[in-house]
Amino acid sequence: MEKSRRHLVRRWCRDLAMGVRFAVGGGREGWVRTALTALGVGLGVAVLLAAAAVPHVVGAAVARDNARSDRLTEDARPDAHSLLVAETHAPYREQPVRGRLVQPDGERPAVPPGVARLPRPGEMVASPALAALLASPDGTLLRDRFHGIRVVGKIEDEGLAGPGELAYYQGTDRLTDIGAGVTRVHAFGSGFHAHESGETSKQPELLLAVLVGCAALLSPVAVFIAVAVRFGAERRDRRLAALRLVGTDRATTRRIAAGEALAGSLLGLLTGTALFLAARYPIARIQMLNLGIFPSDVVPDARLATLVALAVPVCSVGVALFTMRRVTVEPLGVTRSAPAVRRRLWWRLLLPAAGTALLWPMAFGDAALVGNKAGAQVVVGTSLLLLGVAAVLPWLLDAVVSRFGGGGIPSWQLAVRRLQLSTTAAARSVSGITVAVAGAVAVQLLLAGVQSTDVPLPHRPSDRNQVQVASWHGQRLDSPSPGMFQRLRDTTGVRDAHGVLFDGAGPVPSGKPGLAEATDPEPYSLAVGDCDALRRLARIDRCADGDVFLSRGSGAPEDPTGPDPEAPRLPAPGTRLAVSPGYGSNAVRHPAVWTLPPTARTVSPRANFFSLGSTKILATPGALDPALLRSPVAEAEVHLDPGRPDAVEHVRNTAARIDPLLHVTAPGAGLGSDSVYDTVSSALQAGAVGVLCVIGAGLLISVLEQLRERRRLLSALDAFGTPRGTLGRSVLWQTAVPVVLGLALAVGCGLGLGLLLLHLVGKPVLPDWFGIAALTGSAGAVILAVTALSLPLLWRLMRPDGLRTE
Repeated sequence: MEKSRRHLVRRWCRDLAMGVRFAVGGGREGWVRTALTALGVGLGVAVLLAAAAVPHVVGAAVARDNARSDRLTEDARPDAHSLLVAETHAPYREQPVRGRLVQPDGERPAVPPGVARLPRPGEMVASPALAALLASPDGTLLRDRFHGIRVVGKIEDEGLAGPGELAYYQGTDRLTDIGAGVTRVHAFGSGFHAHESGETSKQPELLLAVLVGCAALLSPVAVFIAVAVRFGAERRDRRLAALRLVGTDRATTRRIAAGEALAGSLLGLLTGTALFLAARYPIARIQMLNLGIFPSDVVPDARLATLVALAVPVCSVGVALFTMRRVTVEPLGVTRSAPAVRRRLWWRLLLPAAGTALLWPMAFGDAALVGNKAGAQVVVGTSLLLLGVAAVLPWLLDAVVSRFGGGGIPSWQLAVRRLQLSTTAAARSVSGITVAVAGAVAVQLLLAGVQSTDVPLPHRPSDRNQVQVASWHGQRLDSPSPGMFQRLRDTTGVRDAHGVLFDGAGPVPSGKPGLAEATDPEPYSLAVGDCDALRRLARIDRCADGDVFLSRGSGAPEDPTGPDPEAPRLPAPGTRLAVSPGYGSNAVRHPAVWTLPPTARTVSPRANFFSLGSTKILATPGALDPALLRSPVAEAEVHLDPGRPDAVEHVRNTAARIDPLLHVTAPGAGLGSDSVYDTVSSALQAGAVGVLCVIGAGLLISVLEQLRERRRLLSALDAFGTPRGTLGRSVLWQTAVPVVLGLALAVGCGLGLGLLLLHLVGKPVLPDWFGIAALTGSAGAVILAVTALSLPLLWRLMRPDGLRTE
């Protein structure tokens, strides 16, 4: 028994080695065939290695971001190592800029990663990308924002989220204490820190979209590698027939065929590794969820890379042996499935049925969507459903093409006859595109349903020529607020600015410590501004300096005049109120007292641009001196000149000169998860387009290989006078028919998978037909490009000398 086992192993090794020699030493034809297989497998391996590098890429970026964390701290007491830090996020031409003001408390303050020393007042250390931008002509407006600030150093890689990040640390001596956007840290990265993208872990719908997207992008790659192994199958089978003529048995020919596939896959591994290494630097330009990528981060996980290195050759050998089951290689030729064997459908439906069985309990049960087990279940279930599309496509193509008639168009006759003779090659070549489109449709349907019911952002007008300038609550501005609003009005590119001071007013404290804190109601919201500004908050018909108004209602756009049940009852005219009394532990013992004028009129609120716009008491400066407000929030609604595209940058520069802590919010930059969903959606769509391009390259290789296989037939048709245009259109039909059927199957299966996933998260069905049309259009464009690129070879093969035989 042991001897026979060793003999079988030696036979396998000998036959595989013979197949490898045929692949690499079979002359020009063998080299071309092996090169095509290696290129096809290499493209797929490069994508798999890039996917295997994602865990390390994300882990390295998150680790760098956590190491510079300065948001949370447990000890707020100053010491020799502590320092005050304030965030100063201010984008530049839609590029995010991460800024920090730093002020040390002691002689040995903590230093952020990548920084040699803390900058002093009037100094800053900048990232290489920001330093280069400041030194370039494109950074002229940005230099004005840092007027009088010298760049004294650069932030090294360990202190940056990515190579292209715009970041800086600026020294200051104007921070007073924690609060109003200022925190005290004793060491960077010492506390718990959740990156901005950490909200994905709190949103199972977003996590589900990412998991499904990964499965949708990688499943067609697996199909593509399996297709690439079959390049040159017809010529290989004819050579195996010659081997049968000299006495080789059927089992040996199968092992030799497996050896040829093994050689192509091994060369494909080397090719894919080279392509992956060459793509590391272009990949480093990608940025997602505020996390960048350094080329050194793009390192495949060792376990996943080993799995790829082992799985690709094994699967290649398995595919070669599996596809040989329907090929009869005899000494006098090759017979493929003759007489024609009708394809069976039942076993092809097992894959989507298994995928549905994995997802069905999660969609119609109480299974959780988070956790490693649930994530693996989603990925495996989705992959099986998508691979089922590739399994069903050959049966569908065979069933449809067999019913086609010849028609009266010669190009259509040639294409139909070729498809009827062999639908396997056609289905094999477009299966990757079918799987990619099905997965992309499912992801788009899921994202559209999730975003439709996402928590809405606070209502704000959608005027693209308005921006908001606001201070932190309790922030002491260097410039008096009226002066701040005037400086904004005088800014280049600003048509007008309306400023409001927001604070609170409440009943005069009782004077009894402890009791007041427990019984005094929450202060009323208070706004102080001129008449033009107050008209932005409420419907005011007549107004003069010295007037006071009481706003009744919530200000919600759907009910602008309705009562606000959550708001306290409005004070009566003539009531004595405490201005800026604070609340709870921040209550002020002796606040300023102001009497609500008897002439105060009741008005209804209106939807507005201010973040604190649902205000109850509206006062003009003549009625309430702004100096009585202890810690107001200053907000300005700034109207820009639409003819000045950089007007918002001038506003940001003015705000930085007034106080670096002022926030400038442009339209579309609101808070919420929409930006995260948009980023994920854009990334998945870009990935889908990239996979389509890779599969299109493989499809081109397949078409070129098929044309080379039919060179004698093409030469014969040319010798009989067949026009070149007719043959060119026949190639287009041969490619377009399988693609149209595949896209129809892909859209149907993608919609079905998307419906199942939406039921899983309990979201409505709102198909993005434009996005689906764009995806199918991209696939169609790939087909047209493949046909156009194959025409030069077609013209070259249509020569009479192609009939010459030695």
